[in-house]
Amino acid sequence: MDCFEQARRGFDRYVAGFHDPDGSVPFAISAKFQHTGEVCEITDRILAGEPGFTAHEALVFRLCALFHDLSRFEQYAKFRTFLDKLSFDHGDRSAALIDELGFIPDLPAEDRACIIDAVRVHNKFAIPADLPSAHLPAAKMVRDADKLAILRLIIRFFSGDFSDPTIRLDLPDGPGWSAEILETALRGQCVRYTDMKTINDFEIALFAWSGDLNYPASASIALDEDLFGRLRALLPADGRIDDLLESARARLAKLRDSRRP
Repeated sequence: MDCFEQARRGFDRYVAGFHDPDGSVPFAISAKFQHTGEVCEITDRILAGEPGFTAHEALVFRLCALFHDLSRFEQYAKFRTFLDKLSFDHGDRSAALIDELGFIPDLPAEDRACIIDAVRVHNKFAIPADLPSAHLPAAKMVRDADKLAILRLIIRFFSGDFSDPTIRLDLPDGPGWSAEILETALRGQCVRYTDMKTINDFEIALFAWSGDLNYPASASIALDEDLFGRLRALLPADGRIDDLLESARARLAKLRDSRRP
């Protein structure tokens, strides 16, 4: 059994401990388990489009994807929420749990440090400037894959594919939006959650993620799945939001084509 498969089985056993006594799976637990699977799948797709990485690097990246949300299950069990401000920073806690639970004990110390760092910073507003340069590729990979998976989830949720209070944001749903957030997103600059006042603000802010992806293959996935076009369909008819979509698509196309001759 290879290292990733062994880690995956350990992860599955850990998550099974959060099932209900009758064996049923709470929706919130199932949703986060599915999200982890999507981040792993997207990581594999990014790796397929970025052939410069070694097999060993790919293993490290895949383990980052597997463990990036390790603490979400504990977070829901203890606090019945996925809002970090009401519980704990799930990146920090997930990184700590890797050691606490004894995952991946046979990896070299430097690989473990890389995975723990990438997991720790995956949810931060930006990658900290003091992150070791050797850990940057893994951190960028898991951040890209997580963002793409979250975009899929948000589109499904607001399209009405499912409804659950643990997935909802702590924001009111109304007709307006913040002009400042729209302008920030148009520039491709990320928006802080604390600045968002409405669901529209949140959806508009997600367009800034088009400027926060790192790998050309990540941009290809976003364009191929038309993630931002589908997100735009959730927002009101307005020329400025149309501009937002076009700027996002242009940003993604530039990144996608950045390695081409």
